[in-house]
Amino acid sequence: MSNLKEELNNYKDKKSSYKYIGLLIIVFVIAILIYIFFPKSDSQKVEYITSKVNSGDLKVVVSASGNIKPTNSVEIGIEVSGTIKEIFVDFNDEVKVGQVLAKIDTTKLEAQVESSRAALAIAKANQKESEVSLKNKKLLYDRTKKMFDNSGGKYPSQNEFDDTKFAYESAIAVLEASKSKVAQASSNLKNDLQNLEKASVKSSIDGIVLNKEVEIGQTLAATMQAPKLFTLAKDLTNMDLVVSIDEADVADIKDNLDVTFTVDAYSNKEFKGKIKQVRLNPITTNGVVTYETVVSVDNSELLLKPGMTANAKIITKNIKDQILIPNSALRFTPKNSTEKTATKPASFGTPPNFRAQGSVTKDNKAKDGFATIYILESGKPKELKVKVLDSDSKQSSIFSETLKIGDEVIISQKSGN
Repeated sequence: MSNLKEELNNYKDKKSSYKYIGLLIIVFVIAILIYIFFPKSDSQKVEYITSKVNSGDLKVVVSASGNIKPTNSVEIGIEVSGTIKEIFVDFNDEVKVGQVLAKIDTTKLEAQVESSRAALAIAKANQKESEVSLKNKKLLYDRTKKMFDNSGGKYPSQNEFDDTKFAYESAIAVLEASKSKVAQASSNLKNDLQNLEKASVKSSIDGIVLNKEVEIGQTLAATMQAPKLFTLAKDLTNMDLVVSIDEADVADIKDNLDVTFTVDAYSNKEFKGKIKQVRLNPITTNGVVTYETVVSVDNSELLLKPGMTANAKIITKNIKDQILIPNSALRFTPKNSTEKTATKPASFGTPPNFRAQGSVTKDNKAKDGFATIYILESGKPKELKVKVLDSDSKQSSIFSETLKIGDEVIISQKSGN
């Protein structure tokens, strides 16, 4: 009997547990349905931040970076070997064409010149001697030939006549050889004089010394490539800014386009220039193709220095009287795309049709130039298609048959507390 009572009590306990679990499940399901199907309280209302559509001018720019360079810089080297004896200029000195910048010790070169002069004098003396010898040999040959012809070949003998003729022809050859030696000696002297002249390193342009790579006492060995001693810049009042343009932007870059840029040394000052050359030679770095573009810069204030890094903006378009909206309006997408879709859930978990605020999706950035923006209608965002014409870093010009100047577009949203 007692066993039967215990079984009845256990059955009642299990039945109570099942009822409790069932009640919890019902409450949980009701809570989920309330969350999904009923609107949020007023404390969770979404506040939309808007901006007015306006009209104005739009400048489309391409950003690039590069370095300031002199318009014309030359490297001055030396073509003869020797030891630097004197240096007459230093960094930043102004120089003129033909001005002597440095000299090497000319002791050996001067000795070589004197040796070549002596060799030339000897060669000329030998030539003079050969000329006298030829003159005598010619007189003897002419007399012998006349006698030989008048005697019908009987006097002098044929052998004597041949010897005289051979001696004359040999004298001609000796004179020609002596003339060649004179020419060679003269050339050697000229070359040695040129080397002596090259011992004085001279400026080839009017300009400024940018770099000096030599010191007194330094030994230079001129081989196939002349050692570089100085770097000169022709004129620092006009400079070049050489920037790298990405291949995606190079089609928009043309000669004479306006350029503005800044350098770190004068971060609050904006410099101006114009494009003067887009170089066709591609430069590939880590798979990225760029094209060097040269910007002409007025540096009459001499603020810009060679090698400075510049961040440039190239104005590719300057469009007047456009309908303009902030770029943030093009990036905006409501967190919940529409109110009506919230009443028709697709599944549990992430709220239906959820999009992150500010994300760019296929809906609001189409490939054909059309984009989606949102305006407020009855307190709720309404989708509107517009055609994007051009953009800069802050705003875009658009075409729309619906949107007018003064209308407000949504640029962001925030939830109330």
